[in-house]
Amino acid sequence: MTTEQKILDESYVAAEDLSNDQFRWMVLTASGVRRPDAETDVLLGILQNAPAAGEAAVVREIGRSKLQMNAALAIGTFIKAEYVSATDAGKGKDASGDLSHARAIVIEPSDAEDDLASVLLIGPLPAITADAWQRTTVTTKNTAGDVTYTATEIKGGMILRDPNGGARADLFPTAAAIVAAITGAVIGSSLEVTIRNTADAAETITMTTNTGLTLSGTMTIAQNNSKRFLLVCTNVTPASEAVTVYSLGTVVH
Repeated sequence: MTTEQKILDESYVAAEDLSNDQFRWMVLTASGVRRPDAETDVLLGILQNAPAAGEAAVVREIGRSKLQMNAALAIGTFIKAEYVSATDAGKGKDASGDLSHARAIVIEPSDAEDDLASVLLIGPLPAITADAWQRTTVTTKNTAGDVTYTATEIKGGMILRDPNGGARADLFPTAAAIVAAITGAVIGSSLEVTIRNTADAAETITMTTNTGLTLSGTMTIAQNNSKRFLLVCTNVTPASEAVTVYSLGTVVH
């Protein structure tokens, strides 16, 4: 038997048909509440009724609530939103590997998919830079020409770059792209990336600037060298984003 306790329920307009979404996670938009479109959406709370589009949607934001789960989940499990498709959007999912998006903790367990569990709402917690330093995605680049790295590649933390036949003047992404890549970015939010020159000859990579960036330190990377860079947000205002890129040093392989 699942239990619940209301502390704060709020009413919003249902921005879409939510008649099959009772006891699932909701996201707040300018037009009302909707089901999540991604597992990284910022969650408002748990839907308590089953409104059609345009009707009042009651969302529990603080307290204990029932939540439809995507699997058997034990007491003490941190929970985020599942997103597979619109059909499964908003079910509770284990957030153990993604605590920056956790919004609840299980206090009465589920036994199988679609069971209702009882969860205690927490947060919402801003995922500021946490996903950047917890995960590394290695990107390999071997373009025979200058390239502009994407914010996603920088956020991955490791780039293996083969200049492929000559010296290259590669670019960092724009400040706007870097700020957008950091969920909930504030002044001082940062990313760190290592760029490794994997050339088979004496080909140098020189990192160059882009819109909104200030470069600090030596930006060249010689063959068989890796250089670490720290990218720090100094302005996160839309259309005025600014980032300073600091060279942190070189390692010879």
